[in-house]
Amino acid sequence: MLKWIVGGAAAFFAGRYLLRLNQASKTIVTRTSLQVNKVSLSGIELKANVRLQNPNPINLSIQYPFVNLTYKDASLGSSQVKDETIQLPANGEESFNITIQSAGWLSLIQVLGTELVQKIRSGQEAVLDVVSTVTTKVNGIPYQQQETLKLAI
Repeated sequence: MLKWIVGGAAAFFAGRYLLRLNQASKTIVTRTSLQVNKVSLSGIELKANVRLQNPNPINLSIQYPFVNLTYKDASLGSSQVKDETIQLPANGEESFNITIQSAGWLSLIQVLGTELVQKIRSGQEAVLDVVSTVTTKVNGIPYQQQETLKLAI
């Protein structure tokens, strides 16, 4: 009889812990900012600053974030995939500076159009509404958040 009571209590606390982890993964706050690092013959290199905030009272284990940028549903570029796990402290935050390389000028012409690419290459300012998708895993649970950002080139 005592085995059943101990087993039931262990199952209860394990279930409660897993439920808290699942809820914690849904309350992560992501803030992303973009800036142009350089414009070269190979394309545009961007720097993304991704800040992950943990408003929960428990530590979380997160995978290094992956960032994909799209403009009108076409990919502008993405970060490299890193198989690295980072600990996000309780009620804390972590910032990541991520380099994003565009696919090249031919792809940019197809995505942005020739008029906009000519403005960028000639040094004129252009403002784009890009969608940033940050993908990671929080305690093994997939997490994805999209933000619309203004990118001034």
